[in-house]
Amino acid sequence: MNADHETKWAEARALYGQGKTARQIAYVLALPIAEINQRAMSEHWPAPPPPDWQAIRHQWEAGKPVRVLATQFGVSETTLRKRRTRENWQRGTARGIDALRLAVRTLEEAMEHADLGDTVVTTRLAAALSMAAGRLREAEKQIFDANQPGRDLNDVYGTEGEDEAMREQMMEMLVRLNENPGEEKEGPPSS
Repeated sequence: MNADHETKWAEARALYGQGKTARQIAYVLALPIAEINQRAMSEHWPAPPPPDWQAIRHQWEAGKPVRVLATQFGVSETTLRKRRTRENWQRGTARGIDALRLAVRTLEEAMEHADLGDTVVTTRLAAALSMAAGRLREAEKQIFDANQPGRDLNDVYGTEGEDEAMREQMMEMLVRLNENPGEEKEGPPSS
């Protein structure tokens, strides 16, 4: 029975070294938490590696629940929630921006294939593209501001970024539409 007891403590030490908390080890091995902490100090168990907060944040923002992350990374739920609040993590940020980028690309493609003679469709597409591009720019700015406090996004990308090119392209399309309201868009004939 003594050998079994020592095997449990060897396993506890290994789990501690992997980053498991005393509470998690106690739950798995049915050992007292206080005794785990006492042995860890007195026997100088190797300190567990620090949590990978970037990985935790990335997975939380992708939608993984706090409880699952706390168990997976060996941190307390309270610590994780406090860090999330302090650093202002935004859930779904990456997915939201990807969705906006997809919307902008889709609307750009729709504009390229739109019948320039149909002013209602082209006007609606241009308005939707403008709104989607504006929302994308604002979302990127919010993320940048959260990650780079005190810096301006325009200082990094300049004022003549993708938004400016997109505006110019939309203006050219609208000018062509107004100049040739009855003409079809040039290009290969549609079938």
